[in-house]
Amino acid sequence: MKTGLFYLLVFCFLATASVANPPEIVTTSSASPDGKFMAQIISKRAQFTEDTVTIISRKSGTRAEFPMTSDSGASGRYVLKLEWSPDSKFFVFSTFSSGAHSSWNCRTFVYCVDANKFVSVDDKVRPVTDKDFQLIAPHTLQVDTLNPSGIDFPSFKRTIDLASLCR
Repeated sequence: MKTGLFYLLVFCFLATASVANPPEIVTTSSASPDGKFMAQIISKRAQFTEDTVTIISRKSGTRAEFPMTSDSGASGRYVLKLEWSPDSKFFVFSTFSSGAHSSWNCRTFVYCVDANKFVSVDDKVRPVTDKDFQLIAPHTLQVDTLNPSGIDFPSFKRTIDLASLCR
């Protein structure tokens, strides 16, 4: 009887402990300048923060989803900066590793409205080294990228036509 009561108490303690600190879910939204689309950043905050980016058409609903989560909760990514291009054709966001892996790298992604897809600037151009990208009308992106000589050298500023990036 005492053993059964002991296991019951242990079970109740463990069940209470796991429910006591559930992950916090925070949603941030950003409307496109023309009002046709909404980007939602859904942040799951526990030990580390990991995000999912969802693009929603105000006319037809969800168009695309880009999860940056991990099973461990420590190797995903979260959004640092987000912005729509002035012509509403592109949504750009820079990210950081939830576990601070490769802290010099602010992987940057672009959602292309016409192609309905996400593209990595890091994969298509070079690794991005600064979260503070700039968007120039109508859809030009300026980012700092990794110097081909390595991380110990000054970054290269790149100017990218987002339409060509999404082809």
